[in-house]
Amino acid sequence: MQRKSLQSIAPGLMNLLAYERSWLKPDIRAGLSVAAVALPVAIAYAELAGVSAIVGLYSCILPMIAYAIFGSSRQLIVGPDAATCAVIAAVVTPLAAGHTELHWQLTIVMTLMMGTWCLIASRFKLGAIADLLSRPILNGLLNGVALTIIVNQISKIFGFSSPSSELIERIYALPVNLLNSHWPTVLMSLLTLLILLGVHYTRPNWP
Repeated sequence: MQRKSLQSIAPGLMNLLAYERSWLKPDIRAGLSVAAVALPVAIAYAELAGVSAIVGLYSCILPMIAYAIFGSSRQLIVGPDAATCAVIAAVVTPLAAGHTELHWQLTIVMTLMMGTWCLIASRFKLGAIADLLSRPILNGLLNGVALTIIVNQISKIFGFSSPSSELIERIYALPVNLLNSHWPTVLMSLLTLLILLGVHYTRPNWP
């Protein structure tokens, strides 16, 4: 009876207790592959939401640990979501009006509200509502979020600072800002890109 109760509350913990040693090597490869993608993405999403990069790391690592214990799927990956971060930025940034402490407080409150609504939606199985959204709407949302992330990260790659926080103004100022690039940063970015491409083509089986 106690085992069934634990299985219903923490199915991931039950899977961990039944872990086999032969699974360790492929799990390490899978973990490194996920980390190589999830950590940089989490940092970018944190900046998209208007919070520090360390928040992105916490929001990437801690939810995975929680889901590994309480989740029911052994393949699902959880972490920051681009659409959610974009919504938080769109709502919180105007309300905070440049006040860092207020921005933090609003972000925490909105995160708790979103989590509560997700639990309610899960309880009443409301996920089917997402099927009512048309594909052009979803594609437009994802492309808009991708464009926002790209513009935000260009300044990191080329080593310049953009005074404007608005997307359109950043795009307009991009040609001038590129002339003020920090060349050691540019060289480091190119070196990193070459290493990634080189490993991809020479060792495609590496995580």
